[in-house]
Amino acid sequence: MTLDIELLGAALPDLTADEIVGLLRAWEARGPSEPADFVSWLHARGAVAEETLARFARAAGAPVQVSDNGWIVPDAGLRVLGQVGRGAMGEVLLARDERLGRTVALKRLDPRLLDDPSLLHRFVVEAQLTAQLDHPGIVPVHTIHTILGEPPSYAMKLVRGQTLTEVMTEARGHVERGEPLPPSLRLAARLELFCQLCEPVAYAHARGVLHRDLKPDNIMVGAYGAVFVMDWGVARVRMGEGSSSGTTAEASGGTLLGEIVGTPKYMSPEQARGENATLSAASDQFGLGVILYELASLRRARATIPGGAMGMLLAAARGHLDPFSPLAEPVGRELRAVIRRATALRPEQRYADVAALAEDVRRVLRGEAVEAAPDALLQRVARGLARHRERVVVALVGAGLLGVAGIALAVAGALTVREVDRERALSREARRLTLGELVSERARGLDRALLGHEGRLRGLAAASERALVDSVDARVYLAGDFADPTRAPSDLVHSKVYGGMASFAHVDIALAPGYDLAAGASRLSSLSSLRPELAAAFIGSADPVPADDQTARTLVLQQGAPVVWTYVATDDGALVGFPGTGAYPANYDPRLRPWYLSGVVHDAPAWSRPYEDESGMGLLISCGMAIRVDGRPAAGVAGLDVTVRGLVDRWLTPGELDAEGFLVADDGGVVVRSRGENSPQQGVTPFPWPEVLAAVRGVQGGQASVGEHFAAWSRLHAVDWTYIVVGEASIAD
Repeated sequence: MTLDIELLGAALPDLTADEIVGLLRAWEARGPSEPADFVSWLHARGAVAEETLARFARAAGAPVQVSDNGWIVPDAGLRVLGQVGRGAMGEVLLARDERLGRTVALKRLDPRLLDDPSLLHRFVVEAQLTAQLDHPGIVPVHTIHTILGEPPSYAMKLVRGQTLTEVMTEARGHVERGEPLPPSLRLAARLELFCQLCEPVAYAHARGVLHRDLKPDNIMVGAYGAVFVMDWGVARVRMGEGSSSGTTAEASGGTLLGEIVGTPKYMSPEQARGENATLSAASDQFGLGVILYELASLRRARATIPGGAMGMLLAAARGHLDPFSPLAEPVGRELRAVIRRATALRPEQRYADVAALAEDVRRVLRGEAVEAAPDALLQRVARGLARHRERVVVALVGAGLLGVAGIALAVAGALTVREVDRERALSREARRLTLGELVSERARGLDRALLGHEGRLRGLAAASERALVDSVDARVYLAGDFADPTRAPSDLVHSKVYGGMASFAHVDIALAPGYDLAAGASRLSSLSSLRPELAAAFIGSADPVPADDQTARTLVLQQGAPVVWTYVATDDGALVGFPGTGAYPANYDPRLRPWYLSGVVHDAPAWSRPYEDESGMGLLISCGMAIRVDGRPAAGVAGLDVTVRGLVDRWLTPGELDAEGFLVADDGGVVVRSRGENSPQQGVTPFPWPEVLAAVRGVQGGQASVGEHFAAWSRLHAVDWTYIVVGEASIAD
């Protein structure tokens, strides 16, 4: 139904026809997160007075979603004007409090959820909990209405303004159009908003309340710059803390161990793992750190996660964030360090509390050293000179007036030497910081690559489970067929990558000694049908992913991709692999290979230590997981391999610096190193510098001089490894 201009003119006598048309056009061009009805949109924009709004709502009818009976809660004197928004549990309505002559927001439970006692209880507890959090940054609740057989609702202050999501979208729009950011959207202003955001969260934590769903959509920036934390629907009260009300303490009763609540894009690792019983304020702090990442960079922190909702949840469980790359203003090392600390993998590595996080951001705004990355000596001197530059200038002028020519020459010579030393020191410090950023960015990139492999492997494992249940007819090429021209696939070509004949269009199947070919014929056909999934897991590892089959064929067989094999092996000794080469040693039994023995005991993707490839591809690291059918013990393993050489060349080589890169496991064993010979025994070889390892343990990332060495490191989230670069103390000279 189209809004009638004459009707609008009669309902809005304070506005001219041109003004009404302008408002309509603006409403029709609204963003996806803005109110879908005209009344709510007008009110959110503050475009009309309260009395005019109420008169318009009564006159306009259906297009503005006016309630059929007018009164939603007769005894409360509330009249519905329109819908502001809708969520998973209900809707937020715009309502007129006729008794007090004010407009309020009315949150109402979805009537379809009335039969679920737990959701009904959670909704009521949300209202009670929010009402007890008396802070300017938490929207006050006016009244709660519970009538038997009717959806409960509660009225609260109506906040006009934008969500934090809309603020960042507006800022990105300016950047993408090549326009300068207005002062209200610049980095400093965005950081001020963040500091305001921390205050109500810190207050709630002091009362023992965890929000558990902090995200930009739940943060409102009011018309006068005030920041409000909204939607406490999944908040949890830590028992024995905070509020004196026995009612709110029940908010945690509906959350079981292992139940995952919240939004995966902003979850802490411990929350994504369902560790509800032990969640602390550090979990909310992680969500704030992710919001700070996005405010600083104007980019999503988890925007490149494959595998849909499950992939996002897995990434959250491992604390993954995309590489930090600001869209607009440059972001200094101090703010980057604050973000890294707030989003550290382990709760104990984060700030002591949200107040400490906010204070470090304020230090960034004041140009001071931050707790997350204390200044080195030269940086402290530089900050001191900057703060007292006028005194320094006066002192130098006074000294010059008192000097004589001979003294001036001597001083000039000494200053020249000092200036050279200072420049060298500053250069060394800058290069060390650059190395630290390089290590951090590479670690994030490697994390993203490993998580991408894991997501594709999960898809392959799911397809394998279906293939082992359903009988699928597909052409089978056994490994021995590849050496016989009469039985080999017709597309065989010589591959530079595999050093022999290989097929892109077909997989190969290897069988353990004694395999009953007749009894297993149907299973082998089903395994061969997995060719599309095996190829997708392989080709998807490339960056960029090939757009057509011919480009993909060239990549797989002639150029090489990060993944070199994808495969599925079953518990009866059959293996299907991509690409098809038929290159297996005599008496090959996949069930005895390291990747099978490692993967068969894991229900999620797990990475192995290096092992020697039986097909001649050198040292490999595999990622494997068990395939389970109908809950029975593992029916096999789905896996993929990456080369150690590829890891070294792409991620570990520290540029032109005279240094060595390592991937080190939590037990101190070297997984991969950039120099020397990597071997299967490498995984149990201890890291050669225990004093460096001592500095690294328990710290997410950083850089330090340790004895005669300088080290920079960053812990990975996808696996329990740390990326470490070590060189002589003069590495940055």
